[in-house]
This record gives sequence, structure tokens and C-alpha cells, in this order.
Amino acid sequence: GVIVHMAVLASLLFLFEEAFTVAQAVAVLSAMSFNFWLNNWLTYRDKRLKGWGDVLRGWAGFCLTCAVGGFANVAVATLLESEGVFWALAALCGILIGSVWNFALSSRFVWGRY
Repeated sequence: GVIVHMAVLASLLFLFEEAFTVAQAVAVLSAMSFNFWLNNWLTYRDKRLKGWGDVLRGWAGFCLTCAVGGFANVAVATLLESEGVFWALAALCGILIGSVWNFALSSRFVWGRY
């Protein structure tokens, strides 16, 4: 997820000259989607969601569950970047903040663990 996040962020910043906040938000959603598919396929394979309806509902639930962590990610990274922290370091700090929240809640509410 981190690699996807950083690749999307760098592409949007340097190829498309997007503002940091917008690029960070799109990178968060991209990484969130990638992480859902990876988790469904690998991490929670014993509780894998199958069929388009279940997968799409699971993805939507995952995104809703991770929305608070995603918001915190964008807010922290944007604040740090606006204070002069190198963009990649600011993004990594945001990722760290958001990932703790996202793992804990998605484990419980999307795949029914814990």
C-alpha cells in the first residue's frame, strides 16, 4: 500500500502538478483500494469476500471504515508539508497515523476478526 500511495502521490505532484492536499487524498484512496483487494485476496483469505456484490459492499465498507484514518492521514501530511517538511516524509507520517486506525477497524468490521 505504501508503494502504491507514494507512486500515485509522486505522479500527481510531479507529472500532473497537482496540489499536495489533492494528490495526498487521491493517493490515500488509491492505496486504500489496493489494500482492500490485497487483504481480501491474501490477509483474510479464510474470510474472502466473493462475488461482485459482496466485494463491492466490502470495498465500500472498507473505505467507510478507513475514512477517519484517511482523513487523519491527509490532515497530518498536509500540515507537515505546509510547515516545510519534505513531501515524502510528510506523506509517510500521514500513512503511519492512518494505517494504525485502518487496520484495527477494518479487521473487525469488514472481515469480522477480533
